[in-house]
Amino acid sequence: MGMLICLILLVLTAVLLIVCRKENVPSEIESSMVTIPFYRAGVFLSRKVSEDEKLSNMLLQKNSERMYLLNPGKDVRRSSEIHLIKKISGSLIFLTAGIMLASVMFIKNVNSTLLKNGNSLERREFEKGDYTALLDVNVDGELFENERVEVLERLYNEEELKAMMPEFKKDLEALLLRKNKTPDKIDHDLDPQSDIDGYPFKVEWDFDNDLISRDGTLKDDLQAGTLTEATADISCGDYRESYTIPLMVYPKALSRHEELHRILTEALEKASEKSSTDKELILPEQTEGIEIRWSEKKKDNTMLFLITAAAVAAAMFMAPDKDLDKKVKERDEQMLMDYPEVVSKLSLYIGAGMTVRMAWKKITDEYVQRVNKGEKRHFIYEEMRLAAYEMESGTGELVAYRHFSKRCRVQKYVKLVSLLEQSIKLGAKNFLGALKEEADDAVRNSRAAVKRKGEEAGTKLLFPMMLMLLIVMVVIIVPAFMTM
Repeated sequence: MGMLICLILLVLTAVLLIVCRKENVPSEIESSMVTIPFYRAGVFLSRKVSEDEKLSNMLLQKNSERMYLLNPGKDVRRSSEIHLIKKISGSLIFLTAGIMLASVMFIKNVNSTLLKNGNSLERREFEKGDYTALLDVNVDGELFENERVEVLERLYNEEELKAMMPEFKKDLEALLLRKNKTPDKIDHDLDPQSDIDGYPFKVEWDFDNDLISRDGTLKDDLQAGTLTEATADISCGDYRESYTIPLMVYPKALSRHEELHRILTEALEKASEKSSTDKELILPEQTEGIEIRWSEKKKDNTMLFLITAAAVAAAMFMAPDKDLDKKVKERDEQMLMDYPEVVSKLSLYIGAGMTVRMAWKKITDEYVQRVNKGEKRHFIYEEMRLAAYEMESGTGELVAYRHFSKRCRVQKYVKLVSLLEQSIKLGAKNFLGALKEEADDAVRNSRAAVKRKGEEAGTKLLFPMMLMLLIVMVVIIVPAFMTM
């Protein structure tokens, strides 16, 4: 299923790249032989977006507004289109790469097979360890999924083995009983383990009175409360020890599925014993007149890779917009930080006898001189320059200030423009005092904002400081304990 979806998506991608092969990529976009087909597809899809009003409003309009805020007075339509092309192309590149990776993983899983010739599992060489094959097996039409087939392959001195033995016997008995609560009442199949993780021992089981099969399955027609024994022959290299567990067994009805599984397990054990010296374990294909068909259980991660690729592609599509949002937020913060300086300069120049328009023009002229000398650009002064250009081109002073406050989108500048409008409409009475008061408030608020940012920075540093303290404590304490 996963591979089929991969093939469909690859075909669709190939068709899209072929359809878009004659598209012209904007000169502003740098591309290579590998990426240029995807950029052509981005040009094609972005044009389709522009032609659809709803998609255009959703994907283009908002980004155009953000870019205009970051580039005052400039035509950003071209930049918005290129931004969308890069988003679409980047998403297509990552999605295609994910689909191809998923396909490669699927092919790798198909080719890396353990089961050979339908019934053969290769044994590992001596001292390279055992391994378990996960197989599906069909026994006389009955399917057993995820059947674990152990392909066996190899020590501690005697004192160490004896020291492990009490704990090993305790764990061995607990695993043997499985669903049975105590050895005094055995009414569920047992689970005789041939080994236990964490221990070097191999175990062979023998059940007295032929009441329990070698795989731990209770025999049919048992008498209630029949006493028997389970004997574990424990070995590790040359070390041998027996452990006997008294059991009281009770009848248990077996389903057809359980009976077939018992037959399968016995046949598998016989096959394993028969070929113990061979390089391969030949799995039984027939036992007691029952046909057995083996098939390997393969792990298909294709869908996981497809979902991951789609998620990464979606993230790549959204990331540029997040970056724009971050830049707009930084722009607003910079404008707030520049507010006290702007108000103070206006207050100073107007107090010296200049009109609002003259003071505005002088501030922008000084800014242009500083920029020409290499100073960093500031968004608020760029907006003020744009307002000054509007007034020079014939736009009314009040209209230019209103356009300025609308573009700024910062409440502080809306208030400043309101003061300027009052000055123009009602005259300069009390205006200078109000402007100086606003400048003083702006300075106080700026100091408070700086202090708040310092506190936030200190809070962010708290976790790294705690982590460093923990590392220092570990460096000091651990050697102290090791020398005790």
